[in-house]
Amino acid sequence: MEHPAICTFTVVHRSFVPGFGDREPYVLAWVDLPGGTRAFGEVTGCPPESVHVGMPVRMTTVGDLIHWRPA
Repeated sequence: MEHPAICTFTVVHRSFVPGFGDREPYVLAWVDLPGGTRAFGEVTGCPPESVHVGMPVRMTTVGDLIHWRPA
């Protein structure tokens, strides 16, 4: 099975969203899914400096939010 892969991402160093200030820096990414769809979510489970375009990831959820971890 082909893994989803990061299409583009940003590293957030300063957040104005309540509840995210203690998590900086964090990574938000658009991920290409098999079949041509894209999904958005936070990349967790690795340092921000190791995230790159084309990085294979797997989806997890925290509550109702999508998170991506290295595959």
